[in-house]
Amino acid sequence: MAGRGFLIRENHRVLLTIHALVMIFGLLACAVLNRRFSPDRFWVQWVALAWGAAFLAHLWVFSRGTLATMGRAGRARDSRNPEDG
Repeated sequence: MAGRGFLIRENHRVLLTIHALVMIFGLLACAVLNRRFSPDRFWVQWVALAWGAAFLAHLWVFSRGTLATMGRAGRARDSRNPEDG
C-alpha cells in the first residue's frame, strides 16, 4: 500500500494536470470566442494572464504541500546522517 506522502503528492500531480488541461482548453475556447465575436478587440491575453497567475499560485501551493510530505520519516533515515556520530 502506498504511503500517505505519496498519495498526497499523487493527488497534487493529478489536480495540477487537470488544471493545466482545463486552462489550455479554456484559453482555446476564449481565443475562438474572441476571434468570432470581437475580432477588432484582442482581449484573450487578459484571460490568459489571469489564468496563468492562478495556475502559478496553484503550482506554488501544491509544490509547498508536496515538499512538506518529503520530510524525514523518523529514526530510520537519521541512521544515514554522519552528524549523529
